[in-house]
Amino acid sequence: MKSLITFNEFTKSLLESREAVPPVLYHATFRPLLKKIREFGLDSSRGRPLWDDSVKGYVYLSDDKDSAASFAESTDADIPDSWFDKIIVLTIDTDKIDRARLFIDSNNQAEEPTYEYRGVIPFSAVTRVENYD
Repeated sequence: MKSLITFNEFTKSLLESREAVPPVLYHATFRPLLKKIREFGLDSSRGRPLWDDSVKGYVYLSDDKDSAASFAESTDADIPDSWFDKIIVLTIDTDKIDRARLFIDSNNQAEEPTYEYRGVIPFSAVTRVENYD
């Protein structure tokens, strides 16, 4: 009898190999949230999901800064208009996160994969914070 694995199990096994995970990933957000991120890490379990297809408790990441920034730019959350010129990009060192919690984003339809991290990314994994212009 053939054994079948789920999509998530397949994705997990794929991402667990060192070559499959980029050395850095990016997450874009708004500068006014940086203090909270420093204190609690990247934690999307607080508040409501930002997009209709996003999942509470998943932090969305990209291997491209522009793609990450587009997530912040396209948010439909209750973000003040004045924040949209304060987008920052966080560089995440993937050696400092739990790779077992990292999956390819199943909602992404683009050629380049985006990733979902299931849980809190500690601020110690953030190696760089830069303004996005």
